[in-house]
Amino acid sequence: MSAFQILAVSVLGGVFLRDLLKWSRSPASLLVRVLRLAVWAGSGVAITIPSLIQEVAQLLGIGRGADVVLYLFVLAFLWVSFFLYARCLRLEREITALTRHMAIRDAVREPASGEPSTRSEEVGVKKS
Repeated sequence: MSAFQILAVSVLGGVFLRDLLKWSRSPASLLVRVLRLAVWAGSGVAITIPSLIQEVAQLLGIGRGADVVLYLFVLAFLWVSFFLYARCLRLEREITALTRHMAIRDAVREPASGEPSTRSEEVGVKKS
């Protein structure tokens, strides 16, 4: 193994162990935690046995192992981009609904006599 492989596998092993040790305190869902562990383990295997990626590439009809890795990263990037975009849209809708609710709740009503009231009169602030 080269120095890079030793260093990279050591770092990945540390990250893998950290995720395992903090398993119960993680706010992520079970699927996300398992997927993250699978990525760390898969990366370690790919770095330790680079010929395995080449064999997978040949099975898929792709010329080089590096191309397989590139294609996987492109697909992962697109999935994450669409996921985050959808989450931002949902958050914008929730913020809009919350803002509307607060505006309606805090709206100032005019008295029945027809004279407009001020917010200070409604909350009980005395005029001097």
